[in-house]
Amino acid sequence: MLSVRSTPAQINRAIGFIKRSLDQYAGFGDAHYYRYLCLRRINQEPGVQARSLEAAQRYGSEALDNKRDPFTLAVPKIYDNLVTVGQKWALVVGISRFQPEIGAPRLGCPAADADVFAKLLTDPEIGRFPKDQVFLLTDQGATTASIKARLNRIATRAKSEDVVVVYVSSHGSSRSDDIRQVSYIYTYDTDVTSKDQMFGTALPMVEVSGIVSTRCLAQRTVLIFDTCHSGETIAQNLSGDDVDRLREGAGRYILSSCQANQKSYEDAEHGFFTASLVDVLRERKGCVRLNDLFRQVQSEVRAKAANMHKDQAPAIFKSENASEIVLGAAAGASGDHC
Repeated sequence: MLSVRSTPAQINRAIGFIKRSLDQYAGFGDAHYYRYLCLRRINQEPGVQARSLEAAQRYGSEALDNKRDPFTLAVPKIYDNLVTVGQKWALVVGISRFQPEIGAPRLGCPAADADVFAKLLTDPEIGRFPKDQVFLLTDQGATTASIKARLNRIATRAKSEDVVVVYVSSHGSSRSDDIRQVSYIYTYDTDVTSKDQMFGTALPMVEVSGIVSTRCLAQRTVLIFDTCHSGETIAQNLSGDDVDRLREGAGRYILSSCQANQKSYEDAEHGFFTASLVDVLRERKGCVRLNDLFRQVQSEVRAKAANMHKDQAPAIFKSENASEIVLGAAAGASGDHC
């Protein structure tokens, strides 16, 4: 997939894929737009660049309208002006029920996990997020289009000094299931009856990472994924490539409920990972640095799983240049204090 790290050889291969897709569907506006970006990146064929950009405009490219550019990072480094916290934004997604007949198998806890996490974020004594800046999407409300729209809304409004949290709990597909090695988040309206239908209706992880890495200016961004659930062989946790794309740029943290080769477990009410995350934040009134928060959650989840004779170890990743983050820090507070 295209990114700021793509080599000329990789970009040329991408151009080849794009040309073949346009041979099959000449009105694919996004393909014209990405051909334009690729040719501009390697400084080739200015005439084709111009024609591709014109075609992208003519065919209504969504990527062009949203100014997506996989070769440009929104936050290439952390700047020195991060003294206090600005505004606080969150997108919280949990999907337990999917479309009847054509959707993914039902899950036990994601919708309930998302609901309790969103309530904690908006608690004025714990998360201190404004209620109108926390977008909760569950079950029927968590379609591919609605998730992308809310994520884009946050990414284009958050400023450099702001805090952004994205939480997702659902099914996830394996990269090995896709011909181009793309993994997907299953949304409410994802059609899993065939690979072609899944491709057209699921949410690609590369789109999530692209929106975050190239459009979100917030220098404190936390992404939390709980996408591998006990007993669901269709589920897949974050791959190494997914993590690398998500942490491109600076100021990015990624928390995952388990390692790539593990499952996430749950009791009758909540997943172990989210339950521990909520419990620690509530106990500490939100005033805990993210690395300390993670270490406590990881220890608790490991112990809970061990009691079931299972292995589950949450994982944390971050970009090379990332400031400390306190999720409960109020707007106007010092960046790593409440």
